[in-house]
Amino acid sequence: PLGGEYPQNRPSCPCPRTQRLIPFVSEEISRPEASTEIELAPPRLHGLRSLAERWAQTVGFDSTAISEILAGFDEALANIHLHSYSARPGTVRIDVETTPQELIFRISDHGKAFIPEHAPRRQPGEIGQGGWGTLLMQKGFARIERKRVGGKNILLLARPLPVQKGG
Repeated sequence: PLGGEYPQNRPSCPCPRTQRLIPFVSEEISRPEASTEIELAPPRLHGLRSLAERWAQTVGFDSTAISEILAGFDEALANIHLHSYSARPGTVRIDVETTPQELIFRISDHGKAFIPEHAPRRQPGEIGQGGWGTLLMQKGFARIERKRVGGKNILLLARPLPVQKGG
């Protein structure tokens, strides 16, 4: 389900450099939905993964980059389900946008706060259990930002857009 206003339709949009993409059919291409809010539970993860895949394809990533994006996206959702909501269903909102430079996924939830200092971290080639999620997300996304605002966790995953051949 989609919701909210679309800022590009308002003349006073405070985000002139960011183009929010909304579901519409243009003469060139049909874009996937730009926002969804859903009860996060394992049976629904596939549909959210499909949303990320459609966006990665729409903006022109190749199959290798799409695989990296999906691995990082899947890991982010699994971590929200397991850690933020203690493996119980909970609401997650995903907003997708592009700028001239990046594809951005903004994932928010109302679960427990994520404290990076308490999370195990691994280095490539290191052996051990846990702590691999950050590596998977870093492989898929060049920019990862986390913050907590008003009882809400917000995870931003951004990857530079592919360079278009011949352009």
